[in-house]
Amino acid sequence: MPFRLGFLVNPIAGLGGAVGLKGSDGSLARRALSMGASPLAPGRACLALSKLYDKEECTGAGKISVVTCPGVMGADVAAAAGFAPVCVADPPGDPSSADDTRRVADALIRHGVDLILFAGGDGTARVLLDTVGDRVPVLGIPAGVKMHSAVFATTPAAAARAVVAYVDAERRGDLLRLSEVMDRPAGSAGGSPVLYGYMKVPYVPLLVQWAKASTRTGEDAMQAGAIRHICRLAADERMTLLGPGTTLHAVKRDLGFDGTLLGIDLVCRGRLIATDLGAGQILTGIGDMPARLVVSVIGGQGFLFGRGNQQFSPAVIRRVGIPNIVIMASMEKLLALPDRTLLCDTGDPSLDRDLSGFRPVLTGPGRTTMVRVAAT
Repeated sequence: MPFRLGFLVNPIAGLGGAVGLKGSDGSLARRALSMGASPLAPGRACLALSKLYDKEECTGAGKISVVTCPGVMGADVAAAAGFAPVCVADPPGDPSSADDTRRVADALIRHGVDLILFAGGDGTARVLLDTVGDRVPVLGIPAGVKMHSAVFATTPAAAARAVVAYVDAERRGDLLRLSEVMDRPAGSAGGSPVLYGYMKVPYVPLLVQWAKASTRTGEDAMQAGAIRHICRLAADERMTLLGPGTTLHAVKRDLGFDGTLLGIDLVCRGRLIATDLGAGQILTGIGDMPARLVVSVIGGQGFLFGRGNQQFSPAVIRRVGIPNIVIMASMEKLLALPDRTLLCDTGDPSLDRDLSGFRPVLTGPGRTTMVRVAAT
């Protein structure tokens, strides 16, 4: 009997990322579309299923039956990847909603699926937590804006490899762990994400991420010298892009402006040029000027790109140039990372490979540590 893989896609997940919004739930999705955003989740879901279908890479074809719903939330993507999906739920609404996700998840459970593979972000994970709980294991294809939760694979391709590891395991239960579902409350402008509960997830090192860890006060004190170093860099004539997060928010405040905690700000000669930029606005803002990009490490996960900073699009990263990327993290944060490895999920596999290798990480004034960056 083939492995019954439940599959669903939140087609609006991730819309807000590249245009500088902090999510895609509710009215944010409509706003993102009005700003020119393009749906990302169906393409990332198709990439994962295509890798799964590829006999040579993942040996999934013939061993796996994809169970889903008609249309954009499942069958369209599965068919494009080469599968002949089994539809067990009614078509979703247009546009789809959280209620559609709940209804499809219920149908998948009633059909007796062995695992639910979903494409979305933290909001989608929360809906599944309420509906699925710990009755069926789940695994997320990362397609949202934030993805603080520990239920996601590191990349779409990694999701396919993790599914195959679970399908092929002699004792599948040995791979399962209870993983955190975390999200920022609706309307939250900052602060730490909230823990909402746990779901069963097949965990494979380097293929499935950990939850985001909150920054400790001790880390802030240890990084004071590194923050001053970045402030000195930002005072020169080069365009400096400061990414999101508490560490870089401290840099922005030391430069004399509040900036955005969850967004991208542009600085030149120590002065704020523009704030809370989307990918297109970044490219316009830096123009033909030399530029650098400063990014901090997400605690507990180790992501440099692809989690909460999709404004740093592949086009932006290539325009700035990989040698002009400055990575910041405390030693405490680096030592706490699973496998001592940093991760990239830019959405461009060739760029992820270019970013891989050993990269210097600024940990203090004039102090760097070489850390491995992996393209999973």
